[in-house]
Amino acid sequence: MKKFFLISVLLAFMLVTTDGFSQPSFGVKGSFNFFNLSQKDVNGDKIENSMIPAFDAGVFAEFPVATEFVLRPELLFASKGAKSKDEDSKIHLNYVELPILFLYKGVLYNNKILLGFGPYIALGVGGKIKSGNISMDVKFKNDITQAEYIEGWWANPLDFGAKMMAGIEISGGFSVAINASLGLSNVETKIAGEKLDSRTSNTGFGLSLGYRFQ
Repeated sequence: MKKFFLISVLLAFMLVTTDGFSQPSFGVKGSFNFFNLSQKDVNGDKIENSMIPAFDAGVFAEFPVATEFVLRPELLFASKGAKSKDEDSKIHLNYVELPILFLYKGVLYNNKILLGFGPYIALGVGGKIKSGNISMDVKFKNDITQAEYIEGWWANPLDFGAKMMAGIEISGGFSVAINASLGLSNVETKIAGEKLDSRTSNTGFGLSLGYRFQ
């Protein structure tokens, strides 16, 4: 699955550099989201968490590929995380995220319907976990030692999954859409080369506002 998403992103970049695309357009967007961590412990039992407010913001480009269809890569700064139900603790994870959406833009009167889906890949750049008056930085590393495990809270720097969106773009270039993000990767790091039996993935949904320059 991981190879599939990496290949999808690479193919998308190859496509946007070909001459088959004409008149690309560019824009900016931001989203207000609610995110959670989908977690299972080492026994496979689900860990209950609560959603926390999060956001993303960045830029996008649209490359026409066929009538009413565009390829839309985005570059975002995105926050994710969750709140523990059993303890007074929250975790915030920050990523630089690259979604590649295959977007349908059908005409509706003078507006356009937006229906899109596609993979995303993200790189962890920071974060913080808070429990009561205690605060600790989240560190990103694919594989840590036992000594490092004791020293702090760690996460795998690579996150990937799928994105979906549905909305409308009005004639002036402004758009509003609902979006959903389904993390498919385990963001827990290895310890001394061993994968944990537990699993943690990012999931969320929200509302985005955008403007495409015309």
